Amino acid sequence: MSKKLTCHCEKVELEVNIPSEGFKKLMRCNCSLCKRKGTIMSIVKNDEFKVIQGEDKLKMYKFNTKVAKHFFCSICG
Repeated sequence: MSKKLTCHCEKVELEVNIPSEGFKKLMRCNCSLCKRKGTIMSIVKNDEFKVIQGEDKLKMYKFNTKVAKHFFCSICG
């Protein structure tokens, strides 16, 4: 099953393929905006999603070990 998702400001729109058994691991984002909204996130493989609009708004950030690449909307974070 596929699901359309947006960032907080709706400038970036994604389509994610959700496995029939659901996501394996769900986590809560700990940024100040997501904490207030109760946002839940999961990790998906590159072939499980596509950017529908706003690819030019995405910025990459590498935490701690600089291995994983995290993409965020450059407008709303």
